Formats: sequence, structure tokens, C-alpha cells
Amino acid sequence: MKIVYLLLHDFRFESIGLKEFAFGRFHFSKEYARRLATLGHEVKLYVMSSGISRTQVIQMDGYELKAFRSSFQFPPLMKFGNNHSIEVLRELNRDSPDLVHFHNYYLWNFPYIAPRVKRRGTPLVAQYHGTDPIRSAKAVAFYPSLRLCDSLIVPTQHEERFLTHTLRLPSGRVVRLPSTGVDTRIFKRVRPPDPEPLLTYVGRLPLPASYKWEKAPQLLLPLLKALLGLGIRAKLVVAGDGPGLPMMKASGLRLGLGSSIEFLGAVDQAALPELYSRSRLTFVPLHMDDIEPFWGGTVQESLACGTPVAAFNDSSPGPRRFGLLVRPGWRGARLLADSLAETDSLSKAGEDGSDFVKSHCDWESVAANVESIYQRLHSGPKRR
Repeated sequence: MKIVYLLLHDFRFESIGLKEFAFGRFHFSKEYARRLATLGHEVKLYVMSSGISRTQVIQMDGYELKAFRSSFQFPPLMKFGNNHSIEVLRELNRDSPDLVHFHNYYLWNFPYIAPRVKRRGTPLVAQYHGTDPIRSAKAVAFYPSLRLCDSLIVPTQHEERFLTHTLRLPSGRVVRLPSTGVDTRIFKRVRPPDPEPLLTYVGRLPLPASYKWEKAPQLLLPLLKALLGLGIRAKLVVAGDGPGLPMMKASGLRLGLGSSIEFLGAVDQAALPELYSRSRLTFVPLHMDDIEPFWGGTVQESLACGTPVAAFNDSSPGPRRFGLLVRPGWRGARLLADSLAETDSLSKAGEDGSDFVKSHCDWESVAANVESIYQRLHSGPKRR
């Protein structure tokens, strides 16, 4: 089967170029492409980059990466998701895939990409990878395109309910599966947690967030400051880089956090299992309705190593099956302190998470489940 994956946003928001994306970073889209190529399919991954002057084709590990220069941006004044390239449409016609898989159906190019794919009678799978403040308005505007999808893959119960109950899309087309996977042969507990509470953030360091569904690691600093003020001898380790790193370092100095915070910069994947294993909690600092192992690579990696996950929730904070939700910033300190004292509960949450991830989120099972969707759509009657 000829499969084309579409990851049609620019990487300017991550401050990386095409070369770093292709050869220096792990990314879920590349792993989907590699895994399906390993299963015997002819796979191409389309991306966009403002740092190139013309279309580039790179031979990757069993698949082809095609990078297109962004033709224009619309709507203006956005840092993510508003890139467009006419060449993508031309290349889709030339490649003539048997199936198209669109990553992140809330990108602004989705409403015209989807009809073009379906006009050729090609099965279309679209996957949720994030949201923004105007998700509801965009969903209404994108509704005709969403209805064209043969399968919509979502990782959260909230998104599943939104599509099937609010938008009333046919429930048979909405499938809840992990947004990404984890290699559980690599990500596993390799040592006990440190005696003193270690809190970890692994991921990109963006500039300060503008809405609650965007990662805001800078809010971990006042949380740590308040936690230390309660007498908890905790340490925060930040493993990642990005445009927000200098600002976050300066904030740490201003708050007098000193040796209570450590910035590691970008960390190789091979070193992450030990870091997760040493930690009491891994923070994913954005709003979550629950800690759901289907949602996000960091969540899966941490749980695979037996370490529960913490995230922000301003309206209903508290313990969850696989971790903890706290209020953002300093207001979450008291609940966090109480939870860190409940070491047995945290251990149980980590053990449950590890068992769940091994059973449902390993890359082999993710790839097999996605391939089964492709096979069903490819062999079934075509919808136009």
C-alpha cells in the first residue's frame, strides 16, 4: 500500500530547521512512517519548512521525507499551524497514494487538503495531536472536512465525546488510540526513585504560553519556589531546549532557586529511562482533564518507567489513577507537597501506568492497530 503522511506545519515554533528535524530529533511522525515502512508499505512523509528555498527529498530509514517551502501564512500573526503550500497539493496528485494520514486535523490547511484527497477517492485518516483556544470555533468551520474523513484517531475521551456528541460525527469513524507510541524495551524502570523528591520536565521549552492547552514549563518555577517554602526538599530537572530556555534560566535565578533546579539541555533518548526512573513525578505542564496514557509521548515514556505524571488543572485538581493534577504555578504547591508524602500512592500510580502502557501503548501495537485501520479502509468500498 502507498501511504502518505502529512505533517503540514512549519517548525519555526520549535526554532529548528529541516536538517535537525530529519536527523537530530525523535518525532512521532517519523516513527509512524518508519514503522509502517517496516511492515512492508511504501511510505512518504510530507513536512514544511520555511528554512528551505525549494522542495527537498530525503531518503530516511525505509521511507521518503519530502519537505516543502511554505508558500504563505494564514491567518496572520500566529506561531503555529497557519502554513500553506500549493506544492503539497501538486505532489499529492503526482504520488497518487492509496491512503493519506493527516497529522493534526486542527491545522488551517486541513479544510482544503481533505476535499482534495477525497475528490480522488483516496481513504483519509486524520489524527488529533493538540488543540488551541478556538478549537470549538475551528471545529465548526472545519466540520465539512471532518465529515469527509474515513477514520478520525483521537487519544482522549474528551475529544472523542466532542466529535461524536457535540459535532455528531458517526461514532464508527472515531477511534480512540494512542497519539504516539513508546518502545517499552527501552523505556522501563532501571533504578529506584531518588531519596529526595525529584521532579522532571522533559520536552521543548517554548516562550511563555498564551493559553492553557499550551505547554507552560515556566509555571513550574513558582511551583517549585512555593514547594521549597513548605519545607519540601525537592529538585526540578529540566531536560530540553528551545526559545524559552534563556528566559526560564533567568527566572530561576531571579527566584533564587539555585541548586534546586538543573537545566540539562537536550537529552538523548537513551538517557531518559534513568531520569524518569529517578523521578517521583514527571510534569507535563499544560491543562489536562485527566492523566490519559494515550495522550502524549512524555506521558507514555514516564509511565513506562513506572513514574506517575503531573499536569495542570485549575478547576478539579487532585489525584488521578496515573498521577496528579494541580493548579498552575504556586497555587499547586500544597497539593503537590501532600501527594509527595503519599509515596505508596505514587508508587501504585506508577505501577498501574507501567502495566497499562506495556499493554496498550508499545509502538508495535500502535503500528499494528493503525495498519489494521488502513487495511480495512483500503480494501473496503471507497467513500466520496
